[in-house]
Amino acid sequence: MKIIQAVSRSAVFVFLCWFSGFGLTAFAQEQSEQLAAKLAELCQKHDVPAMAAAVVNTDGLVESACYGNRKRGTSDMVALTDRFPIGSNTKSMTATLAAVLVESGKMQWETTIGEVWPKATDEHIHPKLKSVTLDQLLSHQSGLPANVSDISATAWAGFFGEKQSPVLERRSLLKGALSTAPATVQGKFVYSNLGYAIASAMLETRAGESFESLMKKHVFAPLEMRSADFRSMKSAAALQPPLLWGHQAANGDPVDPRSVGAENPTVYAAAGTVHLSIEDYAKYASWQLAGSASPVLRTQEAFDHLHDPQVEYNLPGAKYGSGWIMLDTAMGPALNHAGSNTNAFALIWLFPESNLGAIVFANSGQQQAFTACDEMIAHLMAQNVMAQNVMAQNGEPDAGPTKSTPNQPPAADAGQVSLDRLVGRYQLTPNFIFDVTAKGDQLLVGITNQPTQEVFADSPTKWSYRGVKAQLEFHLRAKGPAYALTLHQNGAAQKAKRIRE
Repeated sequence: MKIIQAVSRSAVFVFLCWFSGFGLTAFAQEQSEQLAAKLAELCQKHDVPAMAAAVVNTDGLVESACYGNRKRGTSDMVALTDRFPIGSNTKSMTATLAAVLVESGKMQWETTIGEVWPKATDEHIHPKLKSVTLDQLLSHQSGLPANVSDISATAWAGFFGEKQSPVLERRSLLKGALSTAPATVQGKFVYSNLGYAIASAMLETRAGESFESLMKKHVFAPLEMRSADFRSMKSAAALQPPLLWGHQAANGDPVDPRSVGAENPTVYAAAGTVHLSIEDYAKYASWQLAGSASPVLRTQEAFDHLHDPQVEYNLPGAKYGSGWIMLDTAMGPALNHAGSNTNAFALIWLFPESNLGAIVFANSGQQQAFTACDEMIAHLMAQNVMAQNVMAQNGEPDAGPTKSTPNQPPAADAGQVSLDRLVGRYQLTPNFIFDVTAKGDQLLVGITNQPTQEVFADSPTKWSYRGVKAQLEFHLRAKGPAYALTLHQNGAAQKAKRIRE
């Protein structure tokens, strides 16, 4: 079994067509029934046994719902308290724990494998792996192969027996994984669950405590994620009905959560064996979205490092950081990850500038579950955009993002705006881009598949078309180019954000 991760590609392109700013909290009170109904629609449409979804902002959970059966073919209905596996979405939690140890001085982001085990000979740790850093392991730049099975199928199969404690299992893993030459060059992105398993062994070696215990103490407890735990054969054997079953990727057959192979072995805890309720995952998502170190970390520097892009990801324009895929969208920079243990699927998207996060779970590893989760995310975003539009048409105050940016520069003086600050490309949807150029004292706007037209100044930041009742409003800070423009037309306001050239 392999933990699957990928940015949700279809979702990426759907997301880019949504406009930024959402009236989340007020709208959510009217949407709980519709949310459950949409989940029901998607479960039936894509033959997914059960799904759960949640929307968060920086204040916490906005709305959540679930629908379906814990096991295909039964009438045992899923509940919000059910613990879903999140697969590779565990990785950003592992990176968060690493930040805790960095703050404590027990590790540094630049700490190498060789420094953690200085007495190891070249026979035990290949010379090319001794210089691999914690940061490189967490951003998949170590050169290690994707999985233990790429080194030894026999060794991988043996780990499912979980004959030793998780700490000893990982120590056993190190013997085979580190003595072999790296599969690829160091510094290049190659997704590696094995790398995360080694990172967890580094953390627990320096801390003198098991990875699982450290995570519970320093991440789960501060965020009050009471349902969060690592699945093992021992914990699975203690499970009592009602049980949430997974469903195999290959054929959709139910998988008893107590059976061997229902989850990855404990040696892969850091790569993805966390199970938790969607509302507890929402607590973690809200904390990540808020952008503040407390209550898990002490310093903003440590928190910000988790969201620093480290390496080019295998999707154009995207980068990978500490357990997060990072990319620019029409709603600003986004954090994304997907995870699967091949029997379930989890998807998370966070948009810090828009103060919005969305999570979807499915208890199936089949391809149609991936599609259903993408469509659920799209629905959540579209519904919140509709809420903003309704409030705007009713003349109500904007109930969108409440997140403030410390020390944000004041807005630009509208009387001192040069045309070159307005020039740029602004994306409204994937196929609707404003190309703004200047020619002398003229401002010209081209729209995808439409001829370029001149617009005329109503003020230094507001420019109107002639012959069409439409106005472009440019948004600026004290310095630098406009970061967005808003199209005002037919009583609606639609924001397009500047995109990179």
